[in-house]
Amino acid sequence: MSDPGPQAFESVICRVEGAMQPHGIPIPDEVSEKFWKAGIKRLLVSINGYELRRGLQGSRELGSHLVVGKNLLKQAGVALDDKVSVILSVDPDPNYVEVCEEFLIALEQDAEAKERWEGLTPGMQRSLAHYVNGAKREETRVRRALEMAMKLRTRTLHGD
Repeated sequence: MSDPGPQAFESVICRVEGAMQPHGIPIPDEVSEKFWKAGIKRLLVSINGYELRRGLQGSRELGSHLVVGKNLLKQAGVALDDKVSVILSVDPDPNYVEVCEEFLIALEQDAEAKERWEGLTPGMQRSLAHYVNGAKREETRVRRALEMAMKLRTRTLHGD
């Protein structure tokens, strides 16, 4: 894997057609090809100076793009149809998973759930953490954290 170095471009926030219709940031082919060819999918992203981690996505409708949600766009100070300056670079820690404090505490209190959590792929961990982290209220994060810990422990996650 060779690092293509930071890649800067301008794009426009749009909708990604499909079942969930998330917001997306199209990536020019000449930029995305450098990452695809190097086998790099996890990126550090700067959107108008707002930093985040994202996975490189591809679809027939939009081509290569980044998926971004409404809350993230709000935090970055941008909205649908806004023109944005983007810088992409290789994530030096592609297995990094952001886990809120409530979920960390729930896992620390449940050894079986923690053991199962540690055996999951980083992608699966990101999915579960996203569900818990996405709650606005602390009470909801606590409820979701306990729910996920129980599902990990009892092997009742979707697909188990």
